[in-house]
Amino acid sequence: MSENYHIAEILKKLKEYKRKYYVNKLIKGLLISLAIFLFVLITASWLEYKLQMSSISRTIVFIVVGITLIYFVTRYIFLPIYHLLTNGKALSDKQAALEIGKYFPEIDDKLLNIIQLKELSSRQNSLIAASIIQKSEKISILNFKDSISLKSTNASYLPYVAIPAIIISLMLMFAPYMITEGSYRIIKFNEDFVPKAPFKFSIHNEELKAFKGENFTIRAELTGEELPAELFIQKEEVKQKFEKLSNSRFQFNLKNLQKDMKFQLEAAGFKSAEYELKVFEKPRIQNMNISLDYPDYVGTSSERIINSGNLIIPEGTKAEWLIQSASSDRITIELLDDSLSFEKVNENTFRLQKNLTQSGYYKLHLFNSEANYNEIIDYSVEVIKDKYPDITLNPINDSIYFSQVAIAGEISDDYGFSRLQLIYTKRKGNNIVGTGKIPLSFNTQVRNQKYFKVWKVDSLLNEEGTVLDYYVQVADNDGINGAKISKSSTYQFKLPDEAKIQKEIENTSQSAENQLDRNIKASERTNQKLEELERILKGKRNLNWEDKKLLEEILKEQERRKKELEKIKRELEKNQAKRDRFNKNDPDLREKSEQLESLMEEMLKDENEELMEKIKSLLEEQNQSDEFRESVEDLKKQEKNKLKEMERMMELFKRMEIQYDMKQVGESLKELEKEQKELAEENQSKDHNKSEELNDPNSDQNQSDNEQFSSEEEKQKALDEQKRVNEEFEKIQEDLREIEKRNQSLKQPNQLKDTKEQETEIDLQQQNSLQKIQENNKSGASEQQKKSAEEMKKMSEMLSSMQMGMEMEMLQENIDDLKDIVDNLLKLSFRQEELMNNFKQVNPSDPRFITLSEKQLAMQDDAKIIEDSLTTLAQRVFQLESFITKEMDKMNEAMQSSIEALRERDNGIAIGEQQFAMTSMNNLALMLDDVLEQMQMQMQSSMGMGQQSQGNEQTPSLSEMQKSLNQKTQELNEGQKQGRQFSEKLGELAGEQAKIRKMMEELEKQLGKEGQEGGEENGGAPGDISEEMEKIEEDLVNKRLDRRLIERQQQIVTRLLESEKAREEQEEKDERKGETATEYERERIPNAFEEYIKEKEKEIEQLRNVPPNFSPYYKNEINKYYNRLKSKENLLR
Repeated sequence: MSENYHIAEILKKLKEYKRKYYVNKLIKGLLISLAIFLFVLITASWLEYKLQMSSISRTIVFIVVGITLIYFVTRYIFLPIYHLLTNGKALSDKQAALEIGKYFPEIDDKLLNIIQLKELSSRQNSLIAASIIQKSEKISILNFKDSISLKSTNASYLPYVAIPAIIISLMLMFAPYMITEGSYRIIKFNEDFVPKAPFKFSIHNEELKAFKGENFTIRAELTGEELPAELFIQKEEVKQKFEKLSNSRFQFNLKNLQKDMKFQLEAAGFKSAEYELKVFEKPRIQNMNISLDYPDYVGTSSERIINSGNLIIPEGTKAEWLIQSASSDRITIELLDDSLSFEKVNENTFRLQKNLTQSGYYKLHLFNSEANYNEIIDYSVEVIKDKYPDITLNPINDSIYFSQVAIAGEISDDYGFSRLQLIYTKRKGNNIVGTGKIPLSFNTQVRNQKYFKVWKVDSLLNEEGTVLDYYVQVADNDGINGAKISKSSTYQFKLPDEAKIQKEIENTSQSAENQLDRNIKASERTNQKLEELERILKGKRNLNWEDKKLLEEILKEQERRKKELEKIKRELEKNQAKRDRFNKNDPDLREKSEQLESLMEEMLKDENEELMEKIKSLLEEQNQSDEFRESVEDLKKQEKNKLKEMERMMELFKRMEIQYDMKQVGESLKELEKEQKELAEENQSKDHNKSEELNDPNSDQNQSDNEQFSSEEEKQKALDEQKRVNEEFEKIQEDLREIEKRNQSLKQPNQLKDTKEQETEIDLQQQNSLQKIQENNKSGASEQQKKSAEEMKKMSEMLSSMQMGMEMEMLQENIDDLKDIVDNLLKLSFRQEELMNNFKQVNPSDPRFITLSEKQLAMQDDAKIIEDSLTTLAQRVFQLESFITKEMDKMNEAMQSSIEALRERDNGIAIGEQQFAMTSMNNLALMLDDVLEQMQMQMQSSMGMGQQSQGNEQTPSLSEMQKSLNQKTQELNEGQKQGRQFSEKLGELAGEQAKIRKMMEELEKQLGKEGQEGGEENGGAPGDISEEMEKIEEDLVNKRLDRRLIERQQQIVTRLLESEKAREEQEEKDERKGETATEYERERIPNAFEEYIKEKEKEIEQLRNVPPNFSPYYKNEINKYYNRLKSKENLLR
């Protein structure tokens, strides 16, 4: 073997020796260090436990113990470990050889020599190598590491470890606090420890955590054999006493905490360990914004609510919470059964969006994980559900024409409407024959509104027995759940039966007649009171209390009577309207009704209102002067005139109603004749041969025997139908008797023919018909029914002929009487003119003055005769208007004043009054001549003349007629201007001018207004032209014929031409627009109904204003307010 091999083996064994050497050192170091540590622990802990050293002393002990432990650990543990890791570099090979040589005597210094020879082998290779090999062979059999015994070497150190370990074990078993407390206080050398008390301090709070600004209660307890009576808290050098709850339990309240706080408990001179109360910022909301995005259909813009969480919102609102919080790391919301977390926008801002559809409460949870705290804030959300719309319908039926319905009502909703329509069903019996929907206008922006529409139903109710069922339906604009629909109550509209309408007309007529009669009697009483008052005024200078009361009663009575007359007028208008709608009204009766209404209007004019106010004023001032007496006298005259007018109106009304009833009886008889004829045809044999045999008198008996009713039911039906016809005829007979009775009540009864013979014959045939039916003789009954129908036809023709003849006879009589009156007026006028001229030529002292005065007195008597004749005629002639009576009064007053002046021999005043009387006579003659012409035209029309329609007649225009009159006036002006013939010519011209004026006024009446549109630009209004014509009439009557009058006539022609041109242009516009309407159509709306329509349309227009965009809550409150108002209104109704 080589030298190197032996050296390598030896070095390897040396290395193993070194490793075991340091392992032995490490075990020895561990035992020594552990023994030292246990000894120091026992000593230091025991000393601290016994001595309870101060912090400084414990610091010194801690340092000494620390240095000692560090030294031993470094010396005996870390260094051996280091040498092990560095392959024993601290122990050289030579040192190791010496140590090994000491253990193995046979080696001695051989190992050292080998190591030394190795260092020299590089210089003496052969000799050294040989020496090394020789020595190596001697020691190669030895294991160097066996020189170290780990067990024997370290066993001596075990007692040093075992003894303190046993001591510590015993201490831990019997007095552990000596070790634990002493060592703990030495380790916590920088803390102060109080001397241990004979009792124990304990805090019962789960956590010493509180929130800033809040209070915190410390709950403490002392445990031990001997307990002190008091417990204190030591904080920030302040000592405070605990509140004692029991012998061992105490509490102390800390208020308004702002920061962390350290404290100790102290009792009987002993202190507890130091405690620390942590103070945290409480989670809170610094700012909260809730953005509310309302549904579009609500019509309200988005809204933001700041720092308020309670919500009142409509259903479907989208809410977005944006919360800025302090000391919160998480926020959640507990909404109904749902829990949602807010999105964290940044460190302190959180956001959440949610569609709200239900009401309830919600909670915001603010979390602080450091403090382990959950702040809960309660809020509420009230979701206002979209309610069903409310609707009311209060229709007003046209109870006169039955042609339209005023659809009026109210609708309300919380947010608005999408549809409003009238829905109707047309049925006949139980069969539906048609349906329809009519949209109604409404304002989409108004939540509470009224609706209105005039629904024309005359085209729907075109058959008898047709019924309309209708209601109004409204839909709201709910954009979340879809439109909700509500409908009103269902109403019904139908035409009344003919018998009911006729009964209503009769009742209204009778009521009007009774009211008019009461007013006549009341007027008679008023006249008596006025005469009494006039007598009192003549005998007294001053009125006493009773006299004043009498006058006040008279004035009040006049006011009451005026209201009653207005009511009568309205009733008559309604009656006439119903006749126009449901009866075939005679044009003559229609014209008479209009004339009667005109008379009523004239009578209702408040001409005496100013006079009554004047009397009241004088009465209050207690002024019973001549002016007061004159006013009372004027009131008396006016009351007399009104009495005459009412008496005349009563007479004319009775005549018109008799004429109407006669016409209705004739129509009823025609209808009954038709029904009787139909019954006869139903009972007639179906066999033509047998039917022909009925014409043979000899075959009656055979036919009667052969033809019978097929069944008992058919026989009973025929019997019932015939009885009904008999009853209808009895009703007609009763109506005829009533007409005869009412005719006799007239001051001048009509000449009615006796119809009892025809009635008896019809009764007989009807009774025979019943008998034949009861005998089951069908053909015989048919024959008798035919005869009855023929007799009815004869009677109907007789009534029609009688009525026409009666009217013609009366009309002719009236014309003759009116002619006589006009002639007498003209004669009286000429006599007055001649007498006036004679008075101009005599003096009051002249003997002829008395003779002339007697003639004037005689003329007054003649005028009285004319007045009586005219009054009598006026009670039969409708065309005589009230201003004729007034003109007659003017004439009488002028003549009376003239006579009084003549008695005073005041010739000037007498002549002036005579002039006034003559003017009134001429005016009356002109007016009556105009009426006479109308009556003559009516006579011609009744006799079959003038039947051509007005549209085909080539009548001259007003301007042409005025031109012709102007020519005549100019010719008369150029001729002789004196004499009786001249006066007659002037009268004729004045009559023609009056005729043109009347036509002008009639045109004005037809146009339905006082002036034509654009009249001022086109010749002036017709009313202005009419006034100018009337002035010309007066000038002609008073013989004021000159050039200026002719020029004024020419101006009238020019204005008439312009007016006619403007009217033609307007008619062309109307034709282009297609807005032509018949007179009936224009009058189809009754006055009261039209006023109601205008009032409703005005209300609807006022509600067009859109209210401001309130929030849903306030809109809801407004709706509640409207509903309360509506409820109160219904209660008041």
